[in-house]
Amino acid sequence: MMPALIGAALAARGGTFLWLRFLLVLVGLAAAEMLNLLGSDYRMLRRPQRKEPRLPRIPLVLAPVALIGLAAALYFTFTAGIGVLIFLAAAAVIGALYVFSPFQYAFLYTAFIPPLISAGAYLAITGRIEGLAFAAGIPITLISLAVIVGYRVMYGQSGSARRRSRAVVLALYCLAGINVVLYVPADIYPWTGLAALVPIAVFLCLLGRVSTREREDPVPVTALGVMMHTSTCLVIAAAVLFG
Repeated sequence: MMPALIGAALAARGGTFLWLRFLLVLVGLAAAEMLNLLGSDYRMLRRPQRKEPRLPRIPLVLAPVALIGLAAALYFTFTAGIGVLIFLAAAAVIGALYVFSPFQYAFLYTAFIPPLISAGAYLAITGRIEGLAFAAGIPITLISLAVIVGYRVMYGQSGSARRRSRAVVLALYCLAGINVVLYVPADIYPWTGLAALVPIAVFLCLLGRVSTREREDPVPVTALGVMMHTSTCLVIAAAVLFG
C-alpha cells in the first residue's frame, strides 16, 4: 500500500484528491496482496512433502478476497477509465510470476510493483495517466529489489557467493539513495524529498551490521529492509504533498 501514498500525494499536490477513491485504492491493493501471498502459500503447501491440515481453507479465503479486488477493479475501470486495465494487467502478470515462478528469479519482478502502484493510484484518483507518478516510485523499486534479493537469494548462499549477494543488496539500497538525490534537480521530487535520505541512510547502516552478524535467519535483515521501504515511502509522500 505504501507506494500508493506517493501517487495520492502527487494527485493532492495537483489539486485533485478524493477520499473515497483513495480508500478504495487501499482496499483493492490489500486484496491483491492477499491473493499473491495466499496463492503462493497454497502452492507451497500443495507440495507432496508438505502436510498441512488447514490447506483446504485457503481457497475459501481466496474467493471473497478475489471478489473484493474485482469489485474495486470494476469501480475504477468505470470511474477512471479503461487505462486502469493496463495497470491491472501488468500487476497480474507480475503476481503470476511471483506465485508460479515459471523460471529462475521470476519472483524478482515483484520489485517493479511500486511504480505501477504509485502511477495507478494517481490514475485511480485523478483519471489521468502521468509519467511523473510512475517515476516517483522508482527509488522504492530499488529498495524492494534489495529486500527480495536479500531474503530469496543472499540467505540461500554461503561463502563467496553470499558475500557477492550481500554486496549487491547493499549496492541496491545505495542506488535508491542516489536516485532520490538525482530526482531533486530533475524536479521529480521537491527539495524536501532529500529527507528520504535519512531513513535510507539509517537503515542501510543497520542492514550492514545485521547482515554481517546474522548469517542464518533472514527475518532481521528483511524486517529492516521493509522498514526502510515503509519509512521512505512515507517521507517521499510527505515531501511531495507539503514540499
